[in-house]
Amino acid sequence: MVQVNIIILNKKIKWEAQNILLKTIYEDKYILVINKDVNLVVHPDINTNKNKKNTVFNGLLYYFPYLRDLPRAGIIHRLDKNTTGLMIIAKTMFVYFSLKRELKKHNIIREYEAIVHGTISQNNIINQPIKRLYKKNNIRMIISNDGKKAVTKYFVKNIFEKHTHLRIRLETGRTHQIRVHLLHINHNIIGDPIYKKNMNNNNFYNKIFKQIIQRQALHACYLKFIHPIYNIPIKLYSPLPNDIYKLLDFLEQNKILNKKY
Repeated sequence: MVQVNIIILNKKIKWEAQNILLKTIYEDKYILVINKDVNLVVHPDINTNKNKKNTVFNGLLYYFPYLRDLPRAGIIHRLDKNTTGLMIIAKTMFVYFSLKRELKKHNIIREYEAIVHGTISQNNIINQPIKRLYKKNNIRMIISNDGKKAVTKYFVKNIFEKHTHLRIRLETGRTHQIRVHLLHINHNIIGDPIYKKNMNNNNFYNKIFKQIIQRQALHACYLKFIHPIYNIPIKLYSPLPNDIYKLLDFLEQNKILNKKY
């Protein structure tokens, strides 16, 4: 049995449907999976009244008006504004709560690719609780003993001269989890404007990085889950976007050049 908790707000909120390009990776009668672009917020913030327009949420209402009846227009999990990649959207209430339950049980596999500062030689697990910190209407997450459990697994794909290409699997799904955890182990993501160390010793790299990529080098590349209606495994992959691909190409060329000299 699925229990639904409904909160009635004192004020009526009218969300606008907008014709926003959503790149479909998979779709059937019950589920939609999109490949989210950079610089695209997932849904409005009803607490601060920010981002009321031009979000994935607004786009979903345009293409599927009936999603107004579902919590958060059926969005199962979110990505940060400047994180690209795969997102699941449910089209019915039953599928929404089924997928939410599977997500809570860690039965939906979500993997990312990231390029980080510093060299990492072996795979590992980060198991550090994360707490939400409110600062001048902005949210920042921090490692804290009284925070919520957060577990991130990372696997080394390639090691460059001073940077590393990682494949990452989320065991939990806290806000900014990957970014906070990687900062905690002193390997923050290239281009991250919030969770970063002082990188003054790498001015050469930083100048070039800013020309190649204007956001965190983080991409949600892989999803695996059991379809709640058809009971079949769904496996989906999204290739790296151009900015991250160009960043990897630069690091690889620089690695080859340094080996020669």
